[in-house]
Amino acid sequence: MRVTVEQLAAAVDSVMAEVVKKRRYLHQHPELSGQEKQTARLVAASCLELGLNVREGIGGHGLLAKLIIDENKPWIAFRADMDALPIQDGKQRPYASRMEGVSHSCGHDAHTSILLGTIHVLNALKEQLNCNIAFVFQPAEETCEGAAAMLRDDLFDDICPEQIYALHVYPYLPSGSIGLRKGPMCAAADMFDVEIQGRGGHAARPHECIDVILVASQVIQALHHIVGRRVNPLHPAVLTIGQIHGGHAGNVIPDHITFSGTFRSLHPEAHEEIRIRMDRIIRQTAEAWGATATFTLRQATPVLMNNTKLLSQARDTFEELVPGAPLIDIDEASMGGEDFAEFLRDIPGCLFRLGTGGGPETRYPLHHPCFDIEESSISSGITAFAAIALRS
Repeated sequence: MRVTVEQLAAAVDSVMAEVVKKRRYLHQHPELSGQEKQTARLVAASCLELGLNVREGIGGHGLLAKLIIDENKPWIAFRADMDALPIQDGKQRPYASRMEGVSHSCGHDAHTSILLGTIHVLNALKEQLNCNIAFVFQPAEETCEGAAAMLRDDLFDDICPEQIYALHVYPYLPSGSIGLRKGPMCAAADMFDVEIQGRGGHAARPHECIDVILVASQVIQALHHIVGRRVNPLHPAVLTIGQIHGGHAGNVIPDHITFSGTFRSLHPEAHEEIRIRMDRIIRQTAEAWGATATFTLRQATPVLMNNTKLLSQARDTFEELVPGAPLIDIDEASMGGEDFAEFLRDIPGCLFRLGTGGGPETRYPLHHPCFDIEESSISSGITAFAAIALRS
């Protein structure tokens, strides 16, 4: 017997209070990328209580929970990320972060809670499943390292999922809605670090120095011209410097300076052009002023491409089993990076947007100190995941 809309809705409603409770606990106790020890323990305990097979310590603090129906049946997978950001929580809420300088400003607490809720629902309805389910809880998404680390650690060593799905909260869509997009959903993203070495001295005698702050300013200006003057304007790309460190005092010229940033694109040729130009600009600009520079590039994650066939199937499933969630076509890909793309290299799948915007308090953008979600939207996330599993 196939699960009805009413049965699925009742199952989701029955877990909502506990899921919201877990989400608020995780929001109060965020952990940075690579430090998700307590979050992983909470997840593992929740999964073990339900009798799932749990493997911990994958690629750091990642874990895999398996709901096995029949070893001979196919596997599908769902993924949630667990890490937080080095941002001071600016909300005035009872569940605001208790960790100084750390907060879930990107909604990964919601992702983890939604997947835990999905596990509860599917475990209760497992007699209706026709496939085995792998639940992936991933660390270090914000540094774009966790997915690749889990795969290197043989995440799927003894199973072969035929499909994999994820979602990401999105304050720009109405609460409870689901955003869908064919093809590219998120940009390729690289991270980089630059260190410039010069010669320090007194601020009153700059002619005796090699002023690394001046050199860095010239390099940064030149880097920002790459997208506008070296990349095809029909190929979206963005380059941002997000961090800079240097200097000791206002009357001292330092001997070194560092800065870090990221660039993203949706087109392979544009991405490679940016990489090449950055290396030349940094090295040659530093040399022109008598300084030396070190450029370290970290190729973080590829373009995230949704599988067209699976997206179409998911749309049909949502229309059938998630009738209360408006389906919204997303016209433009995000320039944000998402290392869920690493899983999609070998496994077809999709990432959806879950609308979490309600009033002004839940309309802050991702990575904002006051970021929060409309918690009723969690219901749509759980229902969407469970619906896919029940119709696979």
